[in-house]
Amino acid sequence: MKAAVIDRFGGPEEIYYTDIEKPVPGPDEVLVKNIYIGVGKPDYIMRSGICPFLEAKPPKLVVGNECAGIVEAVGSEVKGIEPGMHVCVNSGLGYGAYAEYIAVPQKFVTVFPDSFPLKYAPGFLNYMVAYALLNEIGRGTDGKSIYIYGAAGGVGTAVIQTALLQGIEVIASAGSQEKCDYIKSLGAHCVFNHKEQDSKEVIMDYTKGRGVDLIFDQLVGKRFASQFEYLADFGMIVIYNWQEGSPELDQLDTIIKQSSHASAVRSFSFHIYDDKPERLAKIRKICMDRIISGKIVPHFYMDLPLSEARKAHELMDGLQIMGKLILHVEEK
Repeated sequence: MKAAVIDRFGGPEEIYYTDIEKPVPGPDEVLVKNIYIGVGKPDYIMRSGICPFLEAKPPKLVVGNECAGIVEAVGSEVKGIEPGMHVCVNSGLGYGAYAEYIAVPQKFVTVFPDSFPLKYAPGFLNYMVAYALLNEIGRGTDGKSIYIYGAAGGVGTAVIQTALLQGIEVIASAGSQEKCDYIKSLGAHCVFNHKEQDSKEVIMDYTKGRGVDLIFDQLVGKRFASQFEYLADFGMIVIYNWQEGSPELDQLDTIIKQSSHASAVRSFSFHIYDDKPERLAKIRKICMDRIISGKIVPHFYMDLPLSEARKAHELMDGLQIMGKLILHVEEK
């Protein structure tokens, strides 16, 4: 079968399209014939070699964390999933999705009804992440307003749509006018270019000095501590992805000094749900119902053939994506 793989960790140039052996499902595994494949930041983290959960190593390591298709075969211990079903795979393994076929444990497979457009499935995890960020991870704040930096990507889009559906005020930023226009089209209440305007100045002016209840930070790095300056009392910063690395150690002092504002920091990975199937099932059902009912309509940036996986990563690394970028498996 065809797959997009890497022989060593690095940039998009490490990805190449080649033939590898088709997987055979184990007793508790499901073999899926892929149709659509999602491209997202977890793939960047895996490809770069900075994923702390990645157990497999190159060479010929198949890139990708999420895909959707039709069940071709199941192992002897699999219950409730049969050949022909439409499914999505959020592998949990962090790899394996950029291929014509994938075999994964049943716990990583979601069955979709026929009423759910299969093309939406690879981006479905973004909406589960968004729901978790807003309703589980962000608990303990007043929860009236959020700020998300770099909000034009797949997760950012999902967070904005989910927050608006739940009546939460959305402040969002991006690094270009095109992306700001895209975010405005989603309905965000306050949008600004963080390369041209100061985040603290914009947010404190918009909130009339109150600050924002929840900040979703996918970068972290050296700029992390500055965000406390526009966080409301009882507010929280939720960090995920860590694209610019950890905060500097002396920034702990900044956090401690915020005690009079009861500020909080929480680190999030969706792997928290790996051993919580009932909680995960609840989130999955809520998000699925919202999409089937049309309350949320996923946004797509581009649909590329699997053979152009390298180009997809070049677009992702170049910060050009607005909404969800997907790949499709070419018909033979």
